[in-house]
Amino acid sequence: MAPLRYALRYTAQGLEEVLLPLPQTLPGQEVGEVSLSHKPLEVYEAQGNLLARFALEEGEALEVRFRLRTTPLQAKPSWREALLREPPEAWPGILAHRGHRVERALGFLLSGRPHAWFLVDGLPLDPLLFQALGENPALLLPLGVAPDPRGYLGGHEGKRLLLFKTPWPGEEEPLRQSLRPLGLDPLPALRGLALASLGLSALGLATGPWPYLPYLGLLAFRQGPALKDLFRRSPRHALESLLFHAFALSVTTDPRPELGLGYLGLFFWNRLRPFSSAPRGSPEEA
Repeated sequence: MAPLRYALRYTAQGLEEVLLPLPQTLPGQEVGEVSLSHKPLEVYEAQGNLLARFALEEGEALEVRFRLRTTPLQAKPSWREALLREPPEAWPGILAHRGHRVERALGFLLSGRPHAWFLVDGLPLDPLLFQALGENPALLLPLGVAPDPRGYLGGHEGKRLLLFKTPWPGEEEPLRQSLRPLGLDPLPALRGLALASLGLSALGLATGPWPYLPYLGLLAFRQGPALKDLFRRSPRHALESLLFHAFALSVTTDPRPELGLGYLGLFFWNRLRPFSSAPRGSPEEA
């Protein structure tokens, strides 16, 4: 993945002295060109975290800008197969009981959503995404990935930033910063244009496919490889996305209700019958 620029932002709630984690290079993430909007009172490392202390006034915003390159982590630790026979919510406790060093990891998915997972002897363990992707394999398609849930026992998809880690079990404070990408992303504008063309076409003002095609082309560029992976693992989830765009394109030219009905059928089927409920040995579970 090519490096992209991001910003971490924190807004002071009052006159305060605040201690915040700074991004740093770790396995799966390479951080560079870090710039701070405010000069820190001190910067130091503690328990593997890079921390900075700032004095801020009420309403003052602190921004940390940096360049980030992320890569997937893949490992098959010895404890992986044993955990697959246990409920995911019990995994950290089982590993801690067996003498492994378990830490809580706090950070963000690159969509900007805060996310928490675990580190076991330094390797990622993400019970939350393991369960979520088991029910909906297309969950991370907007990030351009469709990973195998089993990869979260010792690895991750390479679309996240680890910002802070703390011993587990122990007190856990949520991150007080927000993450956003820097630079112009054309996708929201193209999505708006595409939806506007659908609305006009639905009102009888046919626009043709041209306003929708740039949005579809950018989606194909960003999500195409992931959609191919998704089709191998769960064809019905991949077809849901394809049917939606096929129906949307037909609305702008010659509406095809059967495509819309097919999309709705798959939409409800995929949510009423989660992926993890596929019988063992079925093509979806292979």
